Amino acid sequence: MTTKRSGTLLTGLLTTLALALTATATATASAADEPATLAKPAFLAPFECDAVWTYSTYPDHGNVLDFVKAEGPSAGAPVLASAAGTATRHNQPEGGGQYIRITHADGWTTEYMHLATYEVPNGAQVTPGTVIGTVGSTGNTTGPHLHYEQELNGVHQDIELEGKVLTPYPSEYNEKFITSTNGCDGDPEPPVQKDTALAYDGPTTVSNGSPAPLSAKLTEKAGGAAVPDREVPLALGEQSCKARTTTEGKATCTIDKVAQPLTATATVPVKATFAGDTAFKPSEATAEVKLQYATGRAYGLSARVPVLVLPIVIAPTPDTGEVRAADAKSVAPACAQNVNAVVLTADALCADVTTTVGPSGSTAKSTLAKASLGLPGLPVIEVSGVTATSTSTCAASTGTTALKLTIAGTPVTIPDTPNHTIDLGAGARIVVNEQTTTPTGLTVNALHITGLGGTDVVLASSTSGAHNCT
Repeated sequence: MTTKRSGTLLTGLLTTLALALTATATATASAADEPATLAKPAFLAPFECDAVWTYSTYPDHGNVLDFVKAEGPSAGAPVLASAAGTATRHNQPEGGGQYIRITHADGWTTEYMHLATYEVPNGAQVTPGTVIGTVGSTGNTTGPHLHYEQELNGVHQDIELEGKVLTPYPSEYNEKFITSTNGCDGDPEPPVQKDTALAYDGPTTVSNGSPAPLSAKLTEKAGGAAVPDREVPLALGEQSCKARTTTEGKATCTIDKVAQPLTATATVPVKATFAGDTAFKPSEATAEVKLQYATGRAYGLSARVPVLVLPIVIAPTPDTGEVRAADAKSVAPACAQNVNAVVLTADALCADVTTTVGPSGSTAKSTLAKASLGLPGLPVIEVSGVTATSTSTCAASTGTTALKLTIAGTPVTIPDTPNHTIDLGAGARIVVNEQTTTPTGLTVNALHITGLGGTDVVLASSTSGAHNCT
């Protein structure tokens, strides 16, 4: 019996030991099968120490946040790495624009989108406080801001910064704020400011009363790379407008209605300015553009007739004088009711010049009711209802003449063509609707009579011109 009890006891001990070993092995296997807990980086706000930013999102935006400065402009502000990792550069023109992805430990990543500039090379090792870029509005965006994401193994996570989970996210800015401690244990090294170059590439001529689309290009001085998402004010004289550079570095804005004084040189100064920021040094560009303007002159008659010993000389009457203007104006001296100079009489002579803007142009017009000229040895010349008109714009110059002409009492039919010449004999002639073109305009004389001895009579003269057209 004793032997049997001993065997039973031994068997029991062996069984107990086997169960214990099995339990230990099972526990060990279960522990090995459990996944290890992934360590989450202590993400800091991606902004400079003590900077205050506000954030929001909108429906269908996903588990991501958009950040703007609580005060002051966001564009150009430094963007800092939230945690240590490897930074890679990316570009998505129709989406996130220029952006950086940082790969952290244990499957975590962060993304920083719509950057104006990259401030670290591709593949750079970064730590909290490293300046990786600057805030911009590249890609599909309506304005400068930072689009920020946190992911674990490719899945968006609720964003946690400065030890605080930011959910639920507000739908409007200025409802929630975050103050950055990034780099507060030692000021982050600022990005090296790069030299920039501005070049004016807008129109070379402008016209009062018309819009002027000014433009300039902002690039890095070394290498010529475009500098996007920067404010560039442009000035035309005392008028100005503001623009932001595109991804190509182009800044374009329009002066809605040019209003500039006409100077002796007929030019207007243009200036483009970039104030600079943490990433780029300031620069400016200056140029001069031409200001379109118009000229004109009109008078009723002028004459030089050698009669006996003392020649008859009539200065242009009435005479607008030379008109030069870049704005809308009208010059019309008092009409001359009667001119009587022995061999020449004329009634109701008038002249005026009208300039216009948007674009520039001028119309000169001269009229007289009737005139008679009787030179020794020549038939009497009579005209009535005389009008000479000359109009010039940057597009074209045109001229017309209207009159009734009789020579020695006989009506003369005048063709509707310029520079119709009638030979009077004895070295004298008449040119009807005399038109002379110039590089900038046109002179129209309704009637031009010349003869021996220096006879020179002009009835109704009009000149117009348009300048700085190209």
